[in-house]
Amino acid sequence: MGKKKLAIFDMDGTLLDSMPYWENVGRSYLAGKGIEVPDNFDKLIGSMTLNESAIYMKEQFGLTESIEEILEGSLRNIMLSYQFEIPAKRGMKQVVKKEKDAGHTVIVLTSSEKSCVYAALKRTGMFPYFDHIYTSDEVGMGKTKPDIYQLMCQKFGVSPEETHVYEDAFFAIKSAKEAGCYVTAVYDRTMEDHWQEIVRISDEQIR
Repeated sequence: MGKKKLAIFDMDGTLLDSMPYWENVGRSYLAGKGIEVPDNFDKLIGSMTLNESAIYMKEQFGLTESIEEILEGSLRNIMLSYQFEIPAKRGMKQVVKKEKDAGHTVIVLTSSEKSCVYAALKRTGMFPYFDHIYTSDEVGMGKTKPDIYQLMCQKFGVSPEETHVYEDAFFAIKSAKEAGCYVTAVYDRTMEDHWQEIVRISDEQIR
């Protein structure tokens, strides 16, 4: 691995053991309105940004609420979990500190809502190590394509080869590799079915 200048950390499933808390967010919101969802619902929205999932639910299930109201209703309970409950992934605080101590620019790039990011990172003590926090919604693209990683490289004036990405999701790892970045895959049980392929395409793994 050559000299790196930029470290990009995903949050959910990478820095935080938060995926179990997300598994039923959309499903619970719709259930509260008496709406049954298909068995593949979680898979369908798994790679979407929060805004995209709200739009999908509104269009697919004919919700009368605005996108903002759907987001607020979906996030109300999980926000409390970010503030008081969700733990850091084992050893990841040390990994972030190591990147910062090496003099790298260290950022968070996440699909989660920014208030959730601030609450959890401050509580777990990781917040001081990050130079910037970006969400998929505010940059206008998700992680299903390499564009978002290329954009981050351009923003900080580095090449993909000088960029180290930490991700847990298969689709995000694939996108980061396609962008030309060095990728460390962080194991999360939600990606168990993809783990062998993740190991094959990533440069390093943390398990």
